[in-house]
Amino acid sequence: MRFFELLRAAFNHPKKSPPAPVVEHTHSTEDASVSEPAPANDERRIHITTTQKIDLLIKRYGPEFTAFLYRPHTAQFIREEVLLFINPPSQYNGFLDNSHWSEKHYLNFPGPFYTGDSDTCGTGDQEAPDNVLYDGPHVQEYIFRQPQSFAEFLCVLDAAAVEVLDSYSCDGNDHWTYLLCQEWWRGKAEIIRRLNTPAFRETNGDRIQLYIDYLDGAAETDLRKYCYFLENGRYPTATEPLPSL
Repeated sequence: MRFFELLRAAFNHPKKSPPAPVVEHTHSTEDASVSEPAPANDERRIHITTTQKIDLLIKRYGPEFTAFLYRPHTAQFIREEVLLFINPPSQYNGFLDNSHWSEKHYLNFPGPFYTGDSDTCGTGDQEAPDNVLYDGPHVQEYIFRQPQSFAEFLCVLDAAAVEVLDSYSCDGNDHWTYLLCQEWWRGKAEIIRRLNTPAFRETNGDRIQLYIDYLDGAAETDLRKYCYFLENGRYPTATEPLPSL
């Protein structure tokens, strides 16, 4: 049993069955080349790679990632369909079952994924380097950028799976509203100020600049697209006007 699964068993899941053997992972978010997919049965799904999982998801749901992620009842879709499709039933798949909205970390960027009070093991950025960072004082994990590809989506799932307190949630769409997103965006300057403090730079090193650059760049458009989704129930096309922040 892996170290993080031992911790999870001790703290959260004393009655769960032992987890399946270690899954082979490749975490490059650029390696999305299509390979021969492994059959989606219990035995083979234990050993398939991230690239093979991407291939399976595209074959089943189509290549458009935003249509895959931004849909009605996203949380139910991920928990009850996607996880069971890409992982064997013998594997523990309950790591997104809990809603942590009441203790949501303030640095989570609005979207379906977010964290509550996480552990301080420092595993999130190893699993999802393009999406997860830590706060300064407590080394708790948060989503600084929502996944923007199938590869990043799988990396965020991996980050959630190894977080021993099951502090990741995927029901953000059930809670965020256009007005809440506007309110969150008005705090952008304060967030950047905190990210620039010595505590955050000591914890994250140069990686903290990823969030600062994102907030100063593409984040506004991404958030406006998310607000469009919240208001209309679908992701906008490239030519549709976006809500203001």
